[in-house]
Amino acid sequence: MTIMPVIVMIFVFVPAIVLMVSMPYLTRETISFGVTVSPVQFHSEPLRQMRKSYARISATLHTILFMVCIICLIYGDEHSKQQSWIIVTYSLAMVVISLVINISYHFKMKSLLPMLPIALEPSIMAVDTGFRKRNIGLSNNWFLIHVLITVVSIVTVLYNYDLIPDQIPIHYNSSWNVDRYAAKSFSSVFMPTIMQVFITLLFIFENWSIRRVKQQVQPNDPNRSIRQDATYRRTWSYFMLTASFLMVILFSVVQLNMISLLNMNFAIPIILIIIALIILYALALTFWAGQGESRLERSADSSNVRPVHDDDKWRFGMIYFNPKDPNLIVKKRLGVGWGLNFGHPLSWLFWLGIIVLLVVVR
Repeated sequence: MTIMPVIVMIFVFVPAIVLMVSMPYLTRETISFGVTVSPVQFHSEPLRQMRKSYARISATLHTILFMVCIICLIYGDEHSKQQSWIIVTYSLAMVVISLVINISYHFKMKSLLPMLPIALEPSIMAVDTGFRKRNIGLSNNWFLIHVLITVVSIVTVLYNYDLIPDQIPIHYNSSWNVDRYAAKSFSSVFMPTIMQVFITLLFIFENWSIRRVKQQVQPNDPNRSIRQDATYRRTWSYFMLTASFLMVILFSVVQLNMISLLNMNFAIPIILIIIALIILYALALTFWAGQGESRLERSADSSNVRPVHDDDKWRFGMIYFNPKDPNLIVKKRLGVGWGLNFGHPLSWLFWLGIIVLLVVVR
């Protein structure tokens, strides 16, 4: 028995649980469980109770599931694939529980909406035609640093290719002992490079999307809404650059470990520290900014104007499907950041690319 899997579980999954439990409190004041409401309705007593109920049920179920997983890891066989299967099964169960809770509360919210205080429809619409010209994100030129690191890793590996053993370690057990090898080949040696390229391209796309995604301006206070939006996009752009940089470094460490340029006792702590930094950064940014800039520059006045949103274009309040919308990226209603418009043909090509990459990596 080793304590390392438990430590990894705590660092990786506890922040995720905290985020899921807290989500109703991080959401915009115009969205409640995927349904459009007014700020007055959002702060009404029925919705306050719904948020408390959601947090209580979600925290209870996720805590029970997490403790069961920890117990299974402690008493599992660390020299087999059992622990890996435990973590995979736990991850899937966590996603399923979260989906069931969110969908059930979405329908509960829709049935409660007619009984809430009446929200008037807005008589005006605010549009900021120059928001793309604002300082709302870092330039993609910053990703040239990632390219440089990847090129240096490739050159280093090619120069030291003969030093790589015929059997390359590709998996470690919970005691950090090698329990799976792969035959030396260009495909296995440069798999970390493929991941670096994929991560760089993915985050370039994400950073580009931050500039391109359509803006939602609240008509009751458009100036504050514009400032919130610009700050939100800029801070998440910084995160995209930083997180992708750390992940590119992580895969460089993996490659250098193959050719014994890094000691295993030095490489493992670096990898764990990088993962912890990315998770903590994302968690801190989420609680600071909220969902869709909801926690930035909050107004003391609550409007009873119900914003115009396309509720009928959102499936279960979380999946956006609108073939008539030319935008590929939209702000999420559940969760933090941006998501895909599944009515756009390119969204399916995106997921096809993810599936192909997973098959290749496997």
